[in-house]
Amino acid sequence: MFRILHTTLDGSDDRMALALCVSNPISGVRYTLSFGLARTTSSPVEDNDTYARRIENYRRSIELSANP
Repeated sequence: MFRILHTTLDGSDDRMALALCVSNPISGVRYTLSFGLARTTSSPVEDNDTYARRIENYRRSIELSANP
């Protein structure tokens, strides 16, 4: 059983970070889980051609990794 001490969520246009701090009430040990995400590619919502190419590249790389 763990008790949540606090959580933190921080974000901007191209980054997001999350941290969760929990403690074990029996032993008193605290654990912190933290991770972040960064957007590497951004394009305007109206740019359908770029979006379609990016989706096609993702699909192709998934197929190649599944069928080497």
